[in-house]
Amino acid sequence: MKIRISFRGMDHSNAAQEYIEKALQKIYKFIEKEPEPIQFDVILEAHRQHHHHKVEIRMRSKHNHFIVEHEGPDLYREVDHVIKRLIEDIKRKKGKYLDKRNHTPDPFREESQEELEDDE
Repeated sequence: MKIRISFRGMDHSNAAQEYIEKALQKIYKFIEKEPEPIQFDVILEAHRQHHHHKVEIRMRSKHNHFIVEHEGPDLYREVDHVIKRLIEDIKRKKGKYLDKRNHTPDPFREESQEELEDDE
């Protein structure tokens, strides 16, 4: 897992870098079976005029490519929000893949069709 962090409009912060690396470890359990290399590009952007931060994470791997971004006043809160959205996107795509692979019929759908036939 490769992590590249870019700071735009702000000075490099070791605390922010460590926080992001620790937050990205939460994602690892969802992508551990993904073939290597997995690359994360994290872009932190601050506006000098007013307190407003933009956080963007781009995840690239052999089978997946995700881009998630969010803006707001608190840098660390925005990092948490982006990580949460990235996990949700990974789960959603993983769920779609598993549904296609399993091809199992929905048991609730069969029951409702049987009930309709019995009512007629």
